[in-house]
Amino acid sequence: MIKVWFNNAKDWCIQYAKSLNWIVLLGIAAFCIALAIINNIRVDDAKSVEWIGSQEILEKPAEIL
Repeated sequence: MIKVWFNNAKDWCIQYAKSLNWIVLLGIAAFCIALAIINNIRVDDAKSVEWIGSQEILEKPAEIL
C-alpha cells in the first residue's frame, strides 16, 4: 500500500516537473540575479549588500564558563 502510494506520488512529481516551462523559469531567475547585481552596484556603499565571502570575519568570543 505504501509502495503504491509512493510510486503514484513519484509519478505525479515527475509529470509536474515535465510540465513546467524550464526555459521561462531559468530566464526569470537570470533576470532576478542581474537585477540584484545591478542594484547593488547602483546604490551607495552604506546601502550596498555584502556578498558572500566579502563580509568581515568577527573574532570568536571568549568562553563564558
